[in-house]
Amino acid sequence: MGKERANKRILPKRSKNRAWELDALRGLAILGVIWDHVMFDLAYMFYYEWQYLGAEGLLKASDFARTYHEGFLRVLGWPVFVFIFFFVSGTCTTFSRNNLFRGLKLALVAVVVSVVTYLIDEYMGMSGSFILFGVLHCLALCILLYSLVEFVLKITASKSKYYRYIKAGVYFLIAVALLVVNYTQNVTLYDVNVHSATVQSSWDFAGMFVFTRKWWTADYFPLLPFFAFFMLGASISPIAYPNKESLLPKLDGKWNKFLTIPGRYSLYIYLALQVIAVVVLCLVTWIATGTIPFI
Repeated sequence: MGKERANKRILPKRSKNRAWELDALRGLAILGVIWDHVMFDLAYMFYYEWQYLGAEGLLKASDFARTYHEGFLRVLGWPVFVFIFFFVSGTCTTFSRNNLFRGLKLALVAVVVSVVTYLIDEYMGMSGSFILFGVLHCLALCILLYSLVEFVLKITASKSKYYRYIKAGVYFLIAVALLVVNYTQNVTLYDVNVHSATVQSSWDFAGMFVFTRKWWTADYFPLLPFFAFFMLGASISPIAYPNKESLLPKLDGKWNKFLTIPGRYSLYIYLALQVIAVVVLCLVTWIATGTIPFI
């Protein structure tokens, strides 16, 4: 008996074959999103404050950020990054034990973000920082809607031996239907980027589904087209990851850590860096001008 216990103790723990490629793609996307937000802070949130303080050196950083926001790099790059982010998020649904709980938890975080940014915008003078329906709100709603579809499929088709193919087909059809609706009812991401185009609508809640002027705040991601991207990712998940294991285990290694680590902790990094970026820019302003901005 003692020998058996000793053998059990020396046996190595079985490591999970984590899908590192999904972490890497999500890490790439979240770094791109964070870069975009930092450029927004430089271009718009701090611009008028630095202009008022006469901080010429800092205004050059704002000019660079505005050039980026109005340039071809963002027009091309931003849609790619957000597509990867929502697509991979949809693919990762198959790895979650409880998507409903995950969606509710993320929705709570999104509500907190709205409350905090509203208070900052209203009482700290950081005009333009309020987030009504940003990337976290949209992602939370995507996960919750997905979990509803997942629940219906479980109670209607889970006994079929073709269940994973049924799931993949249903998710894909939903994605295609959403893309058709988006094409007919929404503005394109190109027009959003270049012309700040929105849909004219008198319905108060239209901004939750398509781009409308009334819902436009510092971070804005309506359900379309991003839910379609999410469901496209969900549609390949049952086929590509039936065993919840990496498709490329032999390529995993230390070389991808600069992407996989941000990918694993994307939510925490996103929330932390938004705060850190503002604090650092305030500190830089104080060092350069002797004045703390927004106070």
